[in-house]
Amino acid sequence: MIDDGDNGQCARSRPERPREKIREGLRQRRTSGKSHPLLIQLPKNLANKSDSMAEIPLISDVGVMATNDQDNMVMLEVGPHRDTWRYCVERQRLAERSEWFRAMLLGPLAPPPSTPPPTVRLEHVEKRAFDHLLRHLHDEPVNFQSVTTARATLDIAHQYLCPQLARLAVKYLEANLTSSNVLEVLQGLSLYAGSMASSISKPETPSAPPAPGDEAGEIAMACVSLLGACMTLIDSDPLTVFRQERFEELARDEVADIAGRDSLELKQEGVLFTALDRWAASECRRRGIEPTPCGKRTMLTDEIWFSVRYTLMTDKEFIEGPMASGVLTSKESAFIVSKILGHHHDRLQQQQQDATTGPLSRLCSVPRGSSTSVHRKLKKQKNGKSEREENRKNRKKECASQGQRACASLGNCLVRVLACVFD
Repeated sequence: MIDDGDNGQCARSRPERPREKIREGLRQRRTSGKSHPLLIQLPKNLANKSDSMAEIPLISDVGVMATNDQDNMVMLEVGPHRDTWRYCVERQRLAERSEWFRAMLLGPLAPPPSTPPPTVRLEHVEKRAFDHLLRHLHDEPVNFQSVTTARATLDIAHQYLCPQLARLAVKYLEANLTSSNVLEVLQGLSLYAGSMASSISKPETPSAPPAPGDEAGEIAMACVSLLGACMTLIDSDPLTVFRQERFEELARDEVADIAGRDSLELKQEGVLFTALDRWAASECRRRGIEPTPCGKRTMLTDEIWFSVRYTLMTDKEFIEGPMASGVLTSKESAFIVSKILGHHHDRLQQQQQDATTGPLSRLCSVPRGSSTSVHRKLKKQKNGKSEREENRKNRKKECASQGQRACASLGNCLVRVLACVFD
C-alpha cells in the first residue's frame, strides 16, 4: 500500500513545474518592460512622413521621465551675499521665453545637471525686480508696490530684453513720478534711450520707430517717453530737484542736460550753481582728490559751469555765491560783476573783446523759460503794429475815395443848376 502521506506529497509535487514556468514568464515580462516600452505600429494612412515617428511609445518610461525632470531643474540664487532669494526653475521653460536665459541655462557655459540641481548665482540683480521678471515670464500678473522696485524692474527688463515688462514699469513710474523721486528714476535712464534721447533736447529731430522684433528698440522708445516726463517735471520744480542729495549721484552728461535747459522755471540761478558746486565736490571725493576750487573747476566743463546765467543774479548774490567759491577766476568774476552793475568803459570793452573766444563767451542773459514767450510777444507786437498801419492806410484810402465821390457829386449838382438857370 502506498502511504497517504506519500500520495499527498506526489499530488503537491506535480504542479510545481507549471508554477515555476509562470513565475519565470512574469519575471521576464517585468524585466523586458523596464528596458523596452510597449510599441504600437500605426497604419500607413496615419503614419507620419518620417520613419522614426511611425513607432510611438504607448507607455512612457517613468524612470526616464523622472531623470529628465531632474536634469531640467536649476536653482537660481538672486541678490547680494547673505540677502538672497532662491528659485528652483525649469531650464527649458525659461529658455523658451527669453534668449538670455537660453544662453545662460542651455548654452555651452550652462551648469551640468546634478542631484540636487546646480545653483546659478545672480548677485548683481535686485531680488524683488527678479521676482517680477519671473512672474512675467510665467504669465502671472505683475503689481508694483514702490517706485524703487519699478525702477529696478525696468533695469532688469532692459538686461533680459523684455519690452512688455519694461512698458509695465514705465507706465507705473510715469503715474507715480514726483519731484522727490524724479532723480531716482532719471539716473541712468538716458543709457537705455540711446540715440533716441536726443529727441528730448531737440524735439525737431526726427526719430524712426523700431523695426519689428527689435526688443531693444522697443525698450528705448518706452524709456524716451519716461525721460521726457522726468525732464518736464524737473522744468516745473527745479528748486526742489537741485537741493536733493541724489543730484550729486548723477552722471556728468545728465548734469549737463539739466543745467543747459532753457525751459527751467528757475528764478534763482544761484541754486543751480550751488548744486553744480556740490556735484563737483562729490566727484572729487569719488576720485580721491581734494575738493579745492581748482579741483572742482576741472570736474565739470566750462560749458556746464557757464550754463549758469550769472548776469541774471544780483551783485550781492553773485559775490556771496559763485565769486566767493573760488571756482571762477578773478578775471571772470570781475567781468561778470561789471556786466551785472552795467559798467561801460574802455577796459570793459577790451575784456569783452577778449571774452569772445574764452569761457565768458558762453554767458547768457536771457531768462530761462521766457525766451519762447518773449519771442511770441514780440511777434504779436509786430503783427499788431503792422495791422494798425494797414488799417490807417485803408482808412486814408477810404477817406480819399469818399472825398473824390463827394466832389464829383457836387460838381454834377452844380452843372444841373446852371443848366436849369440858362434854360
